[in-house]
Amino acid sequence: MEPGSHLKALLQTQLASDASAVRHLPYCISTLTAECLQPSSHLTKWTTRIHALLHSKESGGRWAGLCLAYKSSLLSQSLMIDSAQSWIGVCLPLFSRNEPLPTVKAAIRLLRVVFSTATDIPEFQRQVSLPHVVKFTSALIQLADNRPDLDLKVICMETLTRLIPLYPTTHRASSAALSAFALRYLNGSVTGLTNQKLTQAASQLYAVLPLTGGKVGAVNLWRKSLEETLAFGWEAFYSLRTTFPIEAQNIHRPIPGNEPQIAVPLNQDRLRCSVVILCDLLSAIVHRPIQIPLGNLILFTISLLRCSADKQLEGFVDPSIRAMEVSAVPDVWVAGCDLLTCLATLFPHRLDTHSGRLFSVLSFQLEQKQSPHQRLPFLKALGALLKSCHPLDSPVLPTRLAKAVLPSVTNLLTTSSNGSSGDNEPSSSKSSKGKKRARNYEGDEVFKVSRQVAYPTAEEGEILLSSIDVIQSLFRNPNLSSAMQSIIGRIIISILIALPRMSSSSLSPDPGLIHVVSVKIQKFSVIIGSGTTSVMSKALPFVIEAALESYHPDIQRDIGMLLHPRVPPLLRSMPHVESLSLFKAEESQEEAEALAALVVEDMHAHQTEVVLQDVIMNDHTSTSIPVPTSLAQVPPIEAEQTQTISPPQSKEPIEPPTSHPLRSTKSEDAALAIDAPSPKSTTVIKSTSQATSISTSYSSITFTEQQDEDEEMPTIVMDSDSDDEA
Repeated sequence: MEPGSHLKALLQTQLASDASAVRHLPYCISTLTAECLQPSSHLTKWTTRIHALLHSKESGGRWAGLCLAYKSSLLSQSLMIDSAQSWIGVCLPLFSRNEPLPTVKAAIRLLRVVFSTATDIPEFQRQVSLPHVVKFTSALIQLADNRPDLDLKVICMETLTRLIPLYPTTHRASSAALSAFALRYLNGSVTGLTNQKLTQAASQLYAVLPLTGGKVGAVNLWRKSLEETLAFGWEAFYSLRTTFPIEAQNIHRPIPGNEPQIAVPLNQDRLRCSVVILCDLLSAIVHRPIQIPLGNLILFTISLLRCSADKQLEGFVDPSIRAMEVSAVPDVWVAGCDLLTCLATLFPHRLDTHSGRLFSVLSFQLEQKQSPHQRLPFLKALGALLKSCHPLDSPVLPTRLAKAVLPSVTNLLTTSSNGSSGDNEPSSSKSSKGKKRARNYEGDEVFKVSRQVAYPTAEEGEILLSSIDVIQSLFRNPNLSSAMQSIIGRIIISILIALPRMSSSSLSPDPGLIHVVSVKIQKFSVIIGSGTTSVMSKALPFVIEAALESYHPDIQRDIGMLLHPRVPPLLRSMPHVESLSLFKAEESQEEAEALAALVVEDMHAHQTEVVLQDVIMNDHTSTSIPVPTSLAQVPPIEAEQTQTISPPQSKEPIEPPTSHPLRSTKSEDAALAIDAPSPKSTTVIKSTSQATSISTSYSSITFTEQQDEDEEMPTIVMDSDSDDEA
């Protein structure tokens, strides 16, 4: 197939007229490839047709021409270089006219490709890009200010953010106008929070403006922007705390305005904008090393996280201002969590000196009763901080954090136990006298209108995933208390066993959440099983059973590494306190209290009741002496009243044939009789004519083989034919 054959077909059919070009534009763009734009006789006709569409009298034809030019520029750089001058001459005047939004957006995308693609060709930059890029920047600023469309403003800001790093010195003269343009959308809004996309686009544009100062002046401009933004955030924060006492000294308290319904939302939005700007400035491109003021940033972050709605300023306080500032506290927490997450992600292992204070604040906030919307940012910030900091030296904070986070995970166990108990309830109602027996029918759960869902909202599902990650990071801390390590291991293994028996609808409305949770729990279980030999021996069967039902390749690979390790085992002594207690009988008092606080006492409800009586095991090496049926047919009551005295060297009592070792009520007395020494005596068995027959025709009296030969044998008086003959 010739290179220009497809272009020929498109020109003859789909692009024959302006209306046809608009109608068949999606097909033309989807079938156009780089091979089609190779040099051929039809390539000139293609560029001529695009030029004709750009000068069309209909807006639809111009839009189709701009889209075809954009696609051709992406596929062929040589075609773009040859036609860029004419395309720029057509696009720049479109911004000053009242063109439809699709046409304006298509022109912006085309010029962005033209100015950012051929940066490696100096001649093209000198003749085409540099003379027109400043005009394009000014046109974008005017276009964003004059048009009310939100998407158009975002596209203009994103285009400027991409062009300024490519032409920093060219935009030095217009840096003041660009800064004022970006700050107009970062100064807060009185009507409410500024659109998130618009705030993000304006913040990213403001973060790249220091590059206009060159390699030397960019550092000073960046530091100045950071300090001004931090001061802007402090001012907005203190403006939201006019009715609360300020702990810091030498701080000028802002005077509350006459209209709190305007001032509080404005400062609330300004605080959010300042945090977004700080995050973008910290992640911006710099050409030289810059000293980061981490101390001031951490102080600002801790102040945001520690604010509460409890304290109040002494004296008279306006109730309306107080109520609005209290309602703004959750947004202040979200801003602090976002800033902490950014700092922990961008500067790993640089927050170790402040980790103690940060973990204390986060643990205190997570211990409070909060809504899912308020709890999720703290969990995300805690997860990012745990990954970026070294393990804590003190065992207090990890244990405290684990206790605060575990309730978000144990909801799986409590919900499953409640669901199982609810399934056993009768489906039909009883009568008033309770004489009718309630019956369960198969499939009744399908008709139940109310179903208990563990995590009904998307935020609660994110809380579950974040909590699992946080607990896994805490479990890796060697300073975590032994009781908490055991509790975490038992809970995770219990969830591993319970998840396959749960339906996706009982976990969350999102059907994909149960798969993500299963993968995380399986990976966590592998980590628990690979800890020590004792832990592995108890947890490995459950992990392997779950891995056989999973199709995730990483889980099966980890199981293979556990069964066939590639490295020799560590030469260390076996820890006694880290053994995983999977049963309730093995837990300590501290674990029982912690489980009671986490409301997971019924985690062992599926296990059978522990038998507290002594279990007597018979020796299989002993010999059995059959006893006649008349001796075996002894009434149960008289059998209990008979006095049975064992030989001194026999360690097994003679048990009645109708009693079971686990169910006998005299097992404790028998155990005491075994331990006490007894003199030589005989065993007397009284026969009766009213003996009740039992199921067995004979029983056996078991004696051990190791008995003294001189010991007196019991005298058994019984009538037989031999006595009569004698």
